[in-house]
Amino acid sequence: MKFGLFMEWPNPSVRSFSSRFDEGIKQIQLSEELGYDYVLIAEHHFSNYGFSPAPLLQALKIAESTDRIKIGTAAIIVPEWQPIRAAEEMAVLDHFTKGRVFCGVGRGYQPYEMGGFGIELEESRPRFQEGVEVMMKAWTEEEDWTYQGEFIKVDEPITVFPKPYQKPHPPLWLAGSSEGSLKLAAAKDITPLTSSMMGMDGVASQFGSYVRARKDLGKSVEDLQMSLQCMTHCAPTMEEALNQLPYIRWQIRAQKALTAKRVINGKTQAEPYEGEMAQDIFLDRTYLGDPESLIKKFKRANDIGITNISLWMDWGGIEHEKLMRSIKLFGEEVLPVLKDLDPPESAVTEVMSLDEVEGTFTVTGDRLSADGG
Repeated sequence: MKFGLFMEWPNPSVRSFSSRFDEGIKQIQLSEELGYDYVLIAEHHFSNYGFSPAPLLQALKIAESTDRIKIGTAAIIVPEWQPIRAAEEMAVLDHFTKGRVFCGVGRGYQPYEMGGFGIELEESRPRFQEGVEVMMKAWTEEEDWTYQGEFIKVDEPITVFPKPYQKPHPPLWLAGSSEGSLKLAAAKDITPLTSSMMGMDGVASQFGSYVRARKDLGKSVEDLQMSLQCMTHCAPTMEEALNQLPYIRWQIRAQKALTAKRVINGKTQAEPYEGEMAQDIFLDRTYLGDPESLIKKFKRANDIGITNISLWMDWGGIEHEKLMRSIKLFGEEVLPVLKDLDPPESAVTEVMSLDEVEGTFTVTGDRLSADGG
């Protein structure tokens, strides 16, 4: 299993960007020292839900502040980018980091954020699919090409330089778990990224859909990669870990407010809402605990096919010192136990017997939403 921090710099009190980002650099540097494999950078705009509007610039600063750790996006919201420019900038970043980057892409889920760019949420899926196609052409085509899509048109024949440092392009992750997203990931050899907030039964069903899609396409189902994002806090005792729940609750409520466009002067109105997840289900689907309990939960994820874990530790204004302690304890007592684990051979055969994903959920980098498939 591979582990990395997920960063989006939530900012309930709207502290300065530089102070929040500098704390994140220290957290990432500590994770590198402890043997974490990567860091993932989200993309969010126009609110204190997450101060992460320029993921590739932030990735470059992280690269300059570290030596080894891989740096990924989770995710570039493709409909909000001009895809040729996104491909160019990612290729340049790939060269500057000598191949330390990978590219997570997503279609987005927030009408408030997309509205700021003049994009309708209903257009996000075709814009995303066209954008990914154009990015891959920009990275791989050696001769002039054009493109005619519904939303993206390249009428003038072009060849895009530079080509990425990694060949044919940086590894791709896809932040999405609807049936369509899983089929796209299977067709394009992209690693899916989903969320533990689905529950392990839901995650296993998603992995089964991904496996079936690859098999239907005649692709190998051996040594598959599947990534899982988990809201995580590691503490010496379970009691101390559970004391951090209010910070997670703020993040979930802020996300709900953002989706409903309850944002005033950039501040999400993070308030309790009807239908909040019951406490027992919430605790089952989050990863708050002492090292022993976390080892057991992550082993369960590995048993159903999960190979990469995105550790979302920074939520809701939790203090920097608590984050550093959590990163350190996890790195010292959990990582060494899990880092050599591979999913059992039975994982593929077992998930293929599960029902298809119902197609009503999409995870877009850091949360889960119902989107009708």
